[in-house]
Amino acid sequence: MEFERNKERRSQILNRSNLIWILATLAYLSIFLFWEVKNLGRSLTGSLYILGFCGLSIVYGFLFLSKTLESSGRLGFVLGLLIRFVLIFFTPIFEDDWARYLWDGWISSEKGSPYGIAPESFFGESDPTRTEILSRINHPDWPTIYAPVLEVYFYLIHILFPWKLWALKLFLLVPDILLFFLIKSKYGTHSSSLYFWNPILIKEIFLNSHPDIIGIFLLFYSFYLAEKSRFRLGFFIWGLSVAVKGFGVVLFTFLLKSHWDKNQNWKRAVIDMAFSILGIVLAYSFFLFSSSETDFTALSRFIGNFTFFPLGYNILYMFFGGFSRFFWAIPAVISVLLFLNKIYFSNLEEEEKIGISFFLFFYFSPVVNAWYLLWMFPFLLRIPGVFWPSWVFLFLGQISYLNYANLGDWESVLEKGYYAHPDWLLYLISLLFIPILLVWHKIRFSSKITNSLEKPSLLS
Repeated sequence: MEFERNKERRSQILNRSNLIWILATLAYLSIFLFWEVKNLGRSLTGSLYILGFCGLSIVYGFLFLSKTLESSGRLGFVLGLLIRFVLIFFTPIFEDDWARYLWDGWISSEKGSPYGIAPESFFGESDPTRTEILSRINHPDWPTIYAPVLEVYFYLIHILFPWKLWALKLFLLVPDILLFFLIKSKYGTHSSSLYFWNPILIKEIFLNSHPDIIGIFLLFYSFYLAEKSRFRLGFFIWGLSVAVKGFGVVLFTFLLKSHWDKNQNWKRAVIDMAFSILGIVLAYSFFLFSSSETDFTALSRFIGNFTFFPLGYNILYMFFGGFSRFFWAIPAVISVLLFLNKIYFSNLEEEEKIGISFFLFFYFSPVVNAWYLLWMFPFLLRIPGVFWPSWVFLFLGQISYLNYANLGDWESVLEKGYYAHPDWLLYLISLLFIPILLVWHKIRFSSKITNSLEKPSLLS
């Protein structure tokens, strides 16, 4: 009898959990459909976008608080895939980078390499498809800034499905699903569901088609391999992640420290580290046979001149002006070096250290695109024991879409530029992190002190 009651109770819980998953799916799809309709009607504004994103965040928070992420993992995975498949055929919002991705794929198929070739040199193109894509590329006077692993991806997609944006999105499911299972293996079902249903990840990758998920998967996988003591392959995969975007450089010291903690052999460390160089060189070799150019020329111009949603960088700029470009990454570098000291930072988890370093890197960066912040996301899924201000940063990064153009303030666009933001908004978000960091410090370390006081003394 008792067995029957327990069975019925479990059945009710599962049914309730399934219902929550289905309602969450309908809520997600409703908000994305709302954006799609407004976007196609050219009436989607920054304010309406933020309203919809707040709705997504509330549903996501409810899933987390209701413990639904820990149950019916299979249904959650299937419905998460369903949302992704739907978004593959939706139109990107407030983004035109996808046009450059498609263009680069075509240029590589025609010229062997996309590097050093500015799209503006094709103005006057007669082919209607190429003319349409060309008209949507931002900064057509700049050659591409994308690294070789991404360019290989763009090329392969163009060969298989020429000029198809849906195909560009579809095959991003591969690293996305692989990363889901890696997170599940390392952190458990709860964390993997937290990953798979994150609205920022879903929106930036499968709606706006940003291929960063390739590099994010490679970077996290390199640490997974290092944890299994497969360092040569780990360093090689890390090198490939850098050949997607260079953000993984921030974490190289952590990877090296992991190697040293297990081997304590400099000769072996140097040999194994050489595999990271091999990964980078192999990626670039695909294009160096066809061109002497790489992404470095255009990328250095981008880093040296462009600003977007600068937060802590604005504070640096107030004191140091243009010289801020030379040392904005120094706080992140200092944090990494400090974390090498086992005595003073032994009570911080490895993921916390990574979260702090990534936070400082992006906070002081002159360019903070919302999808950049996803690079730190897999390392934030070890719960508990995570640097939660990075979670806050991940969500507040969506405010970067509130530039003058998306707010409809065209007078300010003409005066300050298409990608500019209101100064009050930038300083508000920048300064908001000061109390957030203070609260984290108080909670994190006061609890450590309390726990240490509660432990019985060896002298008593």
